[in-house]
Amino acid sequence: MKVVDLTQPLAQDMPRYPGIPQPSFLDIAEVNRDGFAMSEYHLVNHIGTHVDAPAHQIEDGDTLDDIPLDRLITEAVTLDFRDHAAGPLQLDDLQPHLERIVEGDLVFICSGNDRNWGREAYWTGGCYPDAQASRAIIDRGVSGVGFDGPSADPVDTTTFDLHRLWLGAGRLIVENLSHLDDLPDRVRVVVAPMKVRGANGAPARVLGLLD
Repeated sequence: MKVVDLTQPLAQDMPRYPGIPQPSFLDIAEVNRDGFAMSEYHLVNHIGTHVDAPAHQIEDGDTLDDIPLDRLITEAVTLDFRDHAAGPLQLDDLQPHLERIVEGDLVFICSGNDRNWGREAYWTGGCYPDAQASRAIIDRGVSGVGFDGPSADPVDTTTFDLHRLWLGAGRLIVENLSHLDDLPDRVRVVVAPMKVRGANGAPARVLGLLD
């Protein structure tokens, strides 16, 4: 089995969504000084490759510990929009792909934007389904949606309407994925967010499992 790591690394100087504070990864003990190594981490939970649970935007929405594991370890279908202009995808763009999406899938939107990670272009370089296209995907009974960009909405939003659409339907959102272009059209995936009680979201290790 080949494993494709779809996760962006966490680091002190990592890219952060506008308004998110800088994380801290501090070594507080070292083997040559203390006989052991230990580190202290401080970070907002919606940073790097992470999962948004419905509770992130929806009052009384499910938290991550409400989500069955078979919604996180499931099949993913990757839709390739690397030749599409950055910005919203309309229903006409999604229509040719809808029959490939089956109930329980995670839908990964591949725009190639992970190549911009660490550059200003990252914040506007990805694709995301608009409201009508998002509803069409939701109607297929999917577990959630994932992006190789920073958000399900444009980064200049003040209302997060698309977040509310996905999360209000009980779907998960996975943001800041990488290497989606290394995946086949359909693949088994493992999405493993931190296990925190009542979490509205959490950083996650996301893996594609290739036979």
